[in-house]
Amino acid sequence: MDILLVLSAVLGVPALLAGLWYWSSRQNSRGNVRRGATGGMLGVVDEIFRPETHQAVQIQKIQHELPAPAPAPKPKS
Repeated sequence: MDILLVLSAVLGVPALLAGLWYWSSRQNSRGNVRRGATGGMLGVVDEIFRPETHQAVQIQKIQHELPAPAPAPKPKS
């Protein structure tokens, strides 16, 4: 009986995550809106196992939010 409980827990968690990922991707494709739900879940894994990747993603987000540089002034003739 204990083996069935452990087996269902071991197989159930990945199945639940796969179902959540599938549902999230279906929601994104319907409204043409990209959401970071799955990216957020994977970001936690990156933060723990690949801190360099997590840091690079954080820097990329900050750079994306920065305003564009002002155009160079036109030379006077």
